Amino acid sequence: MDSAVSLLIAMGLLLISVRIDSGGNVFADENFTGSASTSRQFNSTSGNSTGFLDNSTDLTMSFSKAPDGALPRAGTLPNLQINVYTLCVCNLLVEQCDVNCCCDTDCTEYDLTTFTTCDVQIVTADRKLCNPEATTYFLDKNKSVPLINPSIFCIEKNNYRAGLSFFAPEVPTTDNFDNLMNQFRGFSFSPAEAPPNTPSTSKSGGYQYGVPIKVVDGFLRLPAPLATSACADNNPAGFLVNQATRCSRKFDIVIDCGNFQALSMKNYLSSNIFPSPNPKLSNSIPFFLASITLRSLNGTQIRLNDPAGNDWTPRLHVNVCRNVVLEVNYIIVYNDKGKIVNASAAFTLGIISNSMVPIQQHFQITFIQYNTTSLPLSGNPGYVVGLPLVAGFGPNPSFGIIQSKNRFGQLTVIKSSANQDCLQMEGHRTPVLFGYNLKSGCILRLNNKTACHHWTRIIMNLLLGHNFPQIVASFGNSPVQNMKDWVTIEQVTSTAQNCGCDLPQSLALEVKWTKYGSLINPQAKIVAATRTIRETCVMMPLKTAKNFHITTSVTFTDVSASAQPGYKVRPQISTKLPYGFFFPLV
Repeated sequence: MDSAVSLLIAMGLLLISVRIDSGGNVFADENFTGSASTSRQFNSTSGNSTGFLDNSTDLTMSFSKAPDGALPRAGTLPNLQINVYTLCVCNLLVEQCDVNCCCDTDCTEYDLTTFTTCDVQIVTADRKLCNPEATTYFLDKNKSVPLINPSIFCIEKNNYRAGLSFFAPEVPTTDNFDNLMNQFRGFSFSPAEAPPNTPSTSKSGGYQYGVPIKVVDGFLRLPAPLATSACADNNPAGFLVNQATRCSRKFDIVIDCGNFQALSMKNYLSSNIFPSPNPKLSNSIPFFLASITLRSLNGTQIRLNDPAGNDWTPRLHVNVCRNVVLEVNYIIVYNDKGKIVNASAAFTLGIISNSMVPIQQHFQITFIQYNTTSLPLSGNPGYVVGLPLVAGFGPNPSFGIIQSKNRFGQLTVIKSSANQDCLQMEGHRTPVLFGYNLKSGCILRLNNKTACHHWTRIIMNLLLGHNFPQIVASFGNSPVQNMKDWVTIEQVTSTAQNCGCDLPQSLALEVKWTKYGSLINPQAKIVAATRTIRETCVMMPLKTAKNFHITTSVTFTDVSASAQPGYKVRPQISTKLPYGFFFPLV
């Protein structure tokens, strides 16, 4: 008797939510009233199930229809309209044909003839349906076939697609508690207003993470190596995806110096960038040329102050190719809505000879959010001893203050080594840490094979490095938006007596700081910074090769004024005694 009652309750709970017809199909989300009885034999549409209810007892149950609005209405998700032809899990490349991906719409008939097999042979729509739509892919043709769900519990008709989600409930507070109590005091929950069934079509209009950035002629591409180290120019740059790639180029200097587009700087600045995925051509943003650094055959580098004044097209000159692109650094600035505000590019151009081919090219793209402060900091607010100085370039009229993301590479000096050879130490630098005085240097071997002005460029590049900053932050957390919180580095040059060759020999960086704030918790604040380059006279030509010592020093000077004690004003007592108070003494 107990087992019969349990079976009766279980069947009642099942029939409340679903209804099984004589064909074995399950209808979901149907409100009905009537009787339901078990059949003596059950056959599914797939033919895989046999009569498992043979000789069962007839059961008759009645259910009343739920009143309107008694059950909670659900969600705001859009209707699920799945097109089976748009489902292709092997389509990974943007606007390119994936190998052995027969469902890729970018593949032509000729591409399909080169495939050996199909990685995805069948694509199915919603598998919960009793009759889902499917497409079978072959090398020579595609075929749409209807599939039959073998499960006895499948959805024949999805008549309430928004029922797959629920709206967010209102959190009780002291202000809305009485309203929620009146609304949900009964046996069923009934919201005051059901959420709309129509999906929301509001869109921000900006890029989303990983979406390829659009330019006028397609997508912004960042060359990268594939199977080999050779550069492939079809790698799209995704939004907010910082990338750094290095690949090789092989070319003939005589033939390809002025004709190979990958070697020209104009190839990377020719297309304007779109601020959003669906823009107009008039809203495109041109690339801003931030800087150009020239690299010689021996590896020395010089950063130009005015890069936009010349034509930097690669040219052949005495069996060497000049103005060849070696490094490209993109900086994309975006706002909180996902739209690109501006874009800049910095280049490193070099001189290439036949012995240097194939060359190595370095490409990098960095995304910076507009009107934000980069972390971590070097103090809050004052500098902390041992943390690097915050430095940068600018202020620029278009971008403001520009900083390197490497906080230990914003302000650097020569790093001493055991061999003390300046040419071998090129590029090895150490950051300037607040509160740490240091002195470093190296030895350069001078000879008559190199002219005086070339030695000057080599030594200046050793002293200042690749990019010596123009300004330093007053505090460790100075934002780039506050121009007054940044201090300009003064440049002083101490020249020697007039002679045949004046070579820079030393760099002295003096940082003056003061204690700012209260005596209980003073904060370190930089008030001045001076860069002094001292030159010395070298008589050229030299009789023999000469060792030339190059030094760098960093000094931190505390210019805080001594604290002066402050006293309160001495009080003045003003009293009046009654007449005759000291009588008879006075």
